[in-house]
Amino acid sequence: MSRGRAYKNLLAATVIAALGTTGAWAADVNTGYTPQTTKSATTTAAYAADESAMAAISQARSGIAVAQQSDETAARNARIDDPNLRTSDKDVQMITRVQGTATTGKEGVNDVVPKDTNAVQAQYYTSVTDEQLKPYIGKTITKITVNGVDMKDNAALLALLNDPANTKMTDAAANTAVEAKFLGLVKEKVGDKLSIAGVDSDIAALGSSGVISEINPVITQVPEGIILNYNITLNPVVNGVNFVGNTIYPTAELVKYMDIKHGTVLNTISVGEKVQGINRAYARDGYMLAHVENISVSDKGILNIYIVEGIVEKIVVAGNKKTKSYVITREMNQKVGQPFNQFLMRRSVEKIYNLGFFDDVNVRLLPGSNQKDVIAEVDVLEHKTGTITLGAGYSHDDGLVGIVELGEDNLRGTGDKVKIHWEFGGKGGYKNFAVSYLRPWIDSKGTSLGVTIFNRQDAYTDYDANGSEVSEYDKKSKGFNVSLGRQTGEFTRDYLTAEVRDDKWAFDSDDMSGFMYNRNKGTGTEGGVNYNNQGYDFLDRGYIKKNFGRTHSLTWQKVYDSRDNVYDPTRGRRISSTFQWAGHGLGGDFNFYKFTGEYRAYKPIGHSQVLAFRGLIGWATGHVPYSMLYTLGGGDNLRGYEDDQFRGKKMYNASVEYRFPIWKKISGVLFADLGDAWDAPDVIWYQSTKQFNASVGPGLRVTTPIGPIRLDYGFGLHNARKFQFSFGGQF
Repeated sequence: MSRGRAYKNLLAATVIAALGTTGAWAADVNTGYTPQTTKSATTTAAYAADESAMAAISQARSGIAVAQQSDETAARNARIDDPNLRTSDKDVQMITRVQGTATTGKEGVNDVVPKDTNAVQAQYYTSVTDEQLKPYIGKTITKITVNGVDMKDNAALLALLNDPANTKMTDAAANTAVEAKFLGLVKEKVGDKLSIAGVDSDIAALGSSGVISEINPVITQVPEGIILNYNITLNPVVNGVNFVGNTIYPTAELVKYMDIKHGTVLNTISVGEKVQGINRAYARDGYMLAHVENISVSDKGILNIYIVEGIVEKIVVAGNKKTKSYVITREMNQKVGQPFNQFLMRRSVEKIYNLGFFDDVNVRLLPGSNQKDVIAEVDVLEHKTGTITLGAGYSHDDGLVGIVELGEDNLRGTGDKVKIHWEFGGKGGYKNFAVSYLRPWIDSKGTSLGVTIFNRQDAYTDYDANGSEVSEYDKKSKGFNVSLGRQTGEFTRDYLTAEVRDDKWAFDSDDMSGFMYNRNKGTGTEGGVNYNNQGYDFLDRGYIKKNFGRTHSLTWQKVYDSRDNVYDPTRGRRISSTFQWAGHGLGGDFNFYKFTGEYRAYKPIGHSQVLAFRGLIGWATGHVPYSMLYTLGGGDNLRGYEDDQFRGKKMYNASVEYRFPIWKKISGVLFADLGDAWDAPDVIWYQSTKQFNASVGPGLRVTTPIGPIRLDYGFGLHNARKFQFSFGGQF
């Protein structure tokens, strides 16, 4: 007997209301079941062997059952995971692609969301109880019928049951065909004895069709036994699908994904699986709070699916006593008014930490003004960002020398950086200074502006390719540069730097030894300093003019940086390409072009252990002065060799480090370096051998209030070995 359409809509809406909130309905599946057996005391060895064989067979069958269940799960996941459902947010796509989590394609799903999706159970209602069935238990079933199907639903049902209705079939014939379809699902047969388990099995089988909202058995006694009739109420016919609350995935794509044909009876199993697929897509793309909240069917047969995406109502910053809140929030990829995304937030935390102002950065999600929205609270723990260095030294040659250095990486909490270095005193009347200022944001797009002014005079030592000291002198360098940076992508940034510098060779009797570059070959004395220029005519060949002078240049650099922590990276890459244009219309004494490429990569290989790699390659053409040549050797690139021992217009260098913790702020490294620099035609005393230079050794890293300290001991080829002490991270 058919019931009213209004009742069917109400009942179906009640039944499927749980689809959005539960996400999945787990069927109870028992695998690997082995019946218990009672063995007598006279069990023979042969029987025991048979029992062992049966146990092995049972175990094998259990394994097959588990494998079958796994295959079914994989097939179900493949069915509900749709690569067409993907976020169009370019930041999310870029971050997940770079950090190894795909947001498109089926291969990315299993990396993010749970690998198993529980089987969806049909939702239906039955009012029968065991007490009502007891009077009929054990009686013979003489007839089984299924009724309650409206003739006007026949075509919709036949289409849904993969049996398209014949246009020539009468309504009565179609009704008979539909009821026969349902009757084929019933497990009990005519002649069976009625049982509670049998009725439960029939109800579950009919319900598994997914198109029934209510099933009630009606039993009629006859002289031969009983007639078993199942009265069913169908789900409503769906005439359309509508989504509410979705902003990540377009409605058209969601409707296409649901794949519900208009005019078909609602199938709760199919809808449930599709709901799972939508929830999995949200999870895959990082929208961990987004899900299907509710489902309803309107009087007109429109299936309304309501989605909650977890909008970030507000972002608040806590713990920042000095840093302005906008300095933190401007670094965030996660924005107010957008659905919360774990990938965007994770990247935001990395960028905030990389500012260098904080010891710790955490995010908490708090309830918003309504249950659907959240407030993201960013908790930071600040550390001191200012440094003051006061130093003084005395030597017989230089006299009393003073050093003052002031630095602030977070000026007045604005994120601006300033540094002043001043050296004064000494017999030579040192007035060395360097002043730099960086404003990381001069507009809303993250454009940075940096300015540096410097004027220095330092003692400098030249080494030949064998690591032997050939000359010691004073080198004066003064000039300025202006650098403009611009964010061009989530992980990319471009820099344009204009620089004017003047390098000079200076005579100082207290610092001079070895070659005298303002004299010709042979030996002699100047200013009380003895020199031996061997066979080099430095003066006649214009050595100083060719290697010291003014350089005017423009440098363009493109940097790709996906490191998780720029100060102590554990994963990610940094790739940079730098092109320098000097002279050639810019003025100065030298005309050259210079290209440098660098690649760094980091991979975690254990608990707090990292494998780090860096590769460098450089090439220059034109008249490159001495101070602008590539140099290798020392604690920054080729350990175990003298500082700047190798130089030239061409260069390659590679380093690999295994980094591991030792105790608190002390860590160790095992390193290997190799490289060479060659082609320095204007450095007449330097012989480019193009030899293979390599070194290995251990090292220590100590984190101090003034920055990291590096202690390395390198064992190089050609009996090169050296202990190196330096500041800053290796790479």
